[in-house]
Amino acid sequence: MNTPQPPQPPPLHLPEMVIATVAGVSFGVKTGNYFAGIFVGVVLGVVLSIIGNRVRSRNKP
Repeated sequence: MNTPQPPQPPPLHLPEMVIATVAGVSFGVKTGNYFAGIFVGVVLGVVLSIIGNRVRSRNKP
C-alpha cells in the first residue's frame, strides 16, 4: 500500500533576507538616505527569494 507523503514545509528564505537586510542597512547608512536603504533591502530580498526559490525547485528530486 502506498502511504501518503507528509507535505513538505515551505522553504525558509532566511539567508536571502539576511543578505538583503545587511545590504539595505549598509546602503542606507553609507548614503544617509534611509528610505532608499529600505527600498534597496526590500527589492533585493524579493529578487534573491525568487532566484533562491527557482534554484531550490530545480534541485528537487
